Amino acid sequence: METTEEFIRWGAGHWGAVIATAIVTLAIIGGGRRGSLEARQKICRALAVVVGLIYVADSAFITLSQYHGSWEQNLPFHYCSMMLLVATFALWTRNRTACWVLYFGALTACLQGLITPALDADFPTPRFFLFFCLHGILMPAALAVPLLLGMRARLRDVGISLLLMDAYLLCIHPVNLLLGTNYGFTMESPVPGCILDYAGPAPWYYLLLQIPAFALFSLLRLPVRARQI
Repeated sequence: METTEEFIRWGAGHWGAVIATAIVTLAIIGGGRRGSLEARQKICRALAVVVGLIYVADSAFITLSQYHGSWEQNLPFHYCSMMLLVATFALWTRNRTACWVLYFGALTACLQGLITPALDADFPTPRFFLFFCLHGILMPAALAVPLLLGMRARLRDVGISLLLMDAYLLCIHPVNLLLGTNYGFTMESPVPGCILDYAGPAPWYYLLLQIPAFALFSLLRLPVRARQI
């Protein structure tokens, strides 16, 4: 495991990563919107390749370096890691379900990861860069769904996306119990001050967050809603 200074939330490194994420997102989305639909689709496919490469790099680093300790702690099973796979598939194929799982999941759970990073390695370590590349690239990937691909969300897309998020949690919790891991943070919240700290004990905080999550997904749907239900 690499030695480094402890990560400081909203320190210079954190601020720099968030600002860089905003700049890259604006560049990709702003630049892409000036092109034709065909050009925007090509940008999305290129973005899918980048997302896939980040997934491979991050997974290889934490697995081969045993960054978190024993092998079972280093599997690429965290929600945001899985979202990279969803994003790659969604942007390449334009599959409707995958696209809206990406949109709603990235702009809620993965954005929370940018705000309250579960990270102990500060700038300029490899883990710092991979963590913020992983979470940061999901922001333009998610916004590309409505802004570059022109897709519009139905109310049923909200429900399906939330159900699939819940399905991930239901599947990963037995894995955590078996391996003693905390993928998806079903055993405990990742860091102090995370939104999960205000919703009760693990894993029941996810049950309590169902209504707020549906409300938040519904709000995110408003600017990109379709006329159909």
